[in-house]
Amino acid sequence: MERYRNYSDYLKERYGEKVYKIPVSLPVTCPNRDGCLSSGGCIFCGSIGADYETKAVGMGITRQLDRSMAHVGPKYKARKFIAYFLNFTNTYAPLSDFKSWVEEAMSHPAVVAVDVSTRPDCIHEAYLDVLKEASLRYGKDVTVELGLQSSNVHTLSVLNRCHGLAEFIDASLRIGRYGFDLCTHVIADLPWDDRLDVAETAKIISALPVTEVKLHSLYIVKGTKLADMYEKGEVSLLPMEEYMERAVLFLSYLRKDIVVQRMVGRASGGNTITVNGGSPWWEVKDRIDRLLEERNITQGCRCHYLDGRAVRQFLK
Repeated sequence: MERYRNYSDYLKERYGEKVYKIPVSLPVTCPNRDGCLSSGGCIFCGSIGADYETKAVGMGITRQLDRSMAHVGPKYKARKFIAYFLNFTNTYAPLSDFKSWVEEAMSHPAVVAVDVSTRPDCIHEAYLDVLKEASLRYGKDVTVELGLQSSNVHTLSVLNRCHGLAEFIDASLRIGRYGFDLCTHVIADLPWDDRLDVAETAKIISALPVTEVKLHSLYIVKGTKLADMYEKGEVSLLPMEEYMERAVLFLSYLRKDIVVQRMVGRASGGNTITVNGGSPWWEVKDRIDRLLEERNITQGCRCHYLDGRAVRQFLK
């Protein structure tokens, strides 16, 4: 029995065959790093952002896509691909640059969708218009990914996110009006959050036009503010058993139709101090799956809080 809505299965249902997501690195930074909002960045974000895989500095989009497709296509028997604008904040650029990047990715014949990773405070309708126009012109799908991490504004402040919950809600509603898929990133075991925060994050996501989520544990990248705090004993990571408990709790409150893109994060060992408590990602995922099975928990089994819960008694 499938306990939650799996991303790979969802893609097969949507496109009729295996679809592989290819990271694309763009020449962008982040308003939380270049002095617009802050110069320190989020405390967990490394100097190269999330770009540990592409090794594509200065390489054009088409070349990046062709190179990756030649490698992963035969390996995973994939003929259709999603171009994933991964690194830093991919709508934080001049509009003309963003438009050219989107059009170059969408014009690739093997690309079926473009996935844009960004921040809640970098969503503006001018950029959404670019995505919509290109989507209609090329007949390709669009997903926008927003980092939220936590619904607790005090935790967001500790993380130096430089945005609150309001910006996430505003961005989500705007993206939803364009009909794009919307993926939200959540770190389930932030030591400044408790389980009530985790449940509330799932509930807020479920009340918004979010279609996908990415869930992972807090890992420590070398050279970050978080790494410095960790090495000085100013912060301690929660045990992986607690992450698993929180992941199960999160899923139980998550709306049933939301696709789970990721249940466990992965990071390069050469760039991290610790990730997943030293356990392989697949082992953590298997243990979460076993917990769901043992407790007979399925995604959304506690999602009964929407649509006027208190007045349903009068509608029977």
